[in-house]
Amino acid sequence: RRVAMIESCRQAVSGLLQAMGREALGCQSFVLSFIVLLLIIMVLLAPSCYSSYVLPRTNFWQELRDHKVYILLIASLSINGLGTSCWNNADRWLSINGWGPQEIAVIKLTQAGLLIVCLFAMFFSLHYMSVWGPWAMRDLVCFLPPGSLLYTLAFWELGNLHYRSYLFVAMVTFALIIDTARFAAFFTAILTTLANKWYALTGVFAGFAVMKACEAVSPFVVHLITMPWGMSPIYSGSVENSPETHLPTLQLATLLAAWPLALLSYLVQMMAWKYFNKEVLTYKGHGNLMPDGTKGWAASETAFVSSRVISGLRRMDSGALVEESDLGSSYSTESDSDDPHD
Repeated sequence: RRVAMIESCRQAVSGLLQAMGREALGCQSFVLSFIVLLLIIMVLLAPSCYSSYVLPRTNFWQELRDHKVYILLIASLSINGLGTSCWNNADRWLSINGWGPQEIAVIKLTQAGLLIVCLFAMFFSLHYMSVWGPWAMRDLVCFLPPGSLLYTLAFWELGNLHYRSYLFVAMVTFALIIDTARFAAFFTAILTTLANKWYALTGVFAGFAVMKACEAVSPFVVHLITMPWGMSPIYSGSVENSPETHLPTLQLATLLAAWPLALLSYLVQMMAWKYFNKEVLTYKGHGNLMPDGTKGWAASETAFVSSRVISGLRRMDSGALVEESDLGSSYSTESDSDDPHD
C-alpha cells in the first residue's frame, strides 16, 4: 500500500505540474525528480517494511542471477520504455481530438484525483487478499498488461471517434490508471522479492537507471522499427526534420512501433510467474534462509504447503470452535433451568 500511495502521488504531482501550463516546463523535470527521490528514500528507510533484517551483507551483484523476478520485471519495464516516445503522448492526442489547453488541464487534474483513489482501493484490496500468501500480488504483477496497449488502441480509434470524444478521454484515463498500477505493482514485487532494504536500495536505483536509459533512446528505436513500412511516429515523411502531423500515418506508425514492444514486455513479465513464489516464500524474508543463503536456524527447513490444506485446517478449526460454543451454551441453559425444589 505504501508503494501504491507513493506512485499515485508521483503521478498526481506530474499531472499537477503539467496542468500548470508551459511556464512550469522548465522546472518540471527537476521538481518531479526531486520529489520522486524523496519518496523513494522514505520507502527504503521505513523500518516496518523490513523488520527481519538490520544490516545484512551486501552482495547484490554477486547474487543477481538468483533474482530472476527482479531481472524479468526490470527487463519488462525497460522494453516497454523503449516505445514511450510514441505512446506516452496523451496531451497531444487530446489536442488532436479538439480539447483546448484549459480543458486538458482540468482533465489532468481529474486524472490525478482518480489515480490516487483507484490505486489506494486496488492496493488495499491486494493487501487484504495477500493475508494467506503472495498469490494475489503474483497474479497482478504477472498478468496486468502494459498501459501502452490501451493507449495506442485508443489513439488508433481516435479517427473513428467523435470530435471532443468523452469515450477517448475515458480510455486514456483508464490506460493511465492501468499503467501506473502496473508500475507500482512491479516495484512492490521487487521490494518484496529482494527481501531487505539494502538489496532494494541497490536494485531499485539500478533498475530505474536502466529504464531511463531505454526511455532516452526511445525515439531512435521506434523510428527504426517503423522504417520498413516507410513511416515514423517521430519524423514526418513529407517535411524534413519535422514531426509527423498526418493523423492516419501517425496512428498506424504509433501502433506498429508500440505494440511489438508492449507485447514483448508482457511476455517477459509473464515469465516471472514461474519464479515468483520461490523467491518470495514469506513476506518476512526467504523462509528459513538469510539473504546470503545461510540457514537462520541450524535444524530448520522450508516446506511448501498448499493453500487448500491451510483452508481445510482453518474450516476444521472453525467447526471445532462452533461445536465448543454450542456445547457451552447448552450446558449454561441446562444449569439455569435446574430447580433445587424439583
